[in-house]
Amino acid sequence: MNSFSRYQILFRPVVKEDIEQLRLWRNREDIRSVMASDSVVSEEQQSVWFASLSSSSKVHFSLSFRGELIGYANVTFKDNLAETGLYIGHDKYRGTFLSFCVGFGLSEWCFEQSNIEEIKATVLSTNEAALRYNESLGYQKKKEEGGWVYLTKSLTELEGAKLKLSSLLERFNDQKS
Repeated sequence: MNSFSRYQILFRPVVKEDIEQLRLWRNREDIRSVMASDSVVSEEQQSVWFASLSSSSKVHFSLSFRGELIGYANVTFKDNLAETGLYIGHDKYRGTFLSFCVGFGLSEWCFEQSNIEEIKATVLSTNEAALRYNESLGYQKKKEEGGWVYLTKSLTELEGAKLKLSSLLERFNDQKS
């Protein structure tokens, strides 16, 4: 898998040097509590996970901004869909516009990589911030079931969402970095 950059975010393969920091962030209560699995990940479990990445059906990225590791993202391609997940773990960047840079950049990449029709996301129904964030990225609620909200977006919905935030996204245009 190759690295790519969008909106000053570098999406690169996860390397061994990243895994302890990613694990520490993943285990934070504010991050772990909104994951599909909210269990604490041990160092051994993280090492096993890292060893399995090359045979995984998911694409895994470490996220960097201005040379600093800030978070993690993944994508699973299946049939005509992609499913994404991400978190910003670095305290300096949590709750900032960089999460939109990651979300838009990852979505653009997904549509470029495969002939998909939609990208989907799954969010805990109690995670209002993530629901608002995903709707700002163009996702539409499809159903709510078992404490989860299932959302999807098309390329047209992504482009519409980008248009609404274009003045802010321009500030992070890679040509300016």
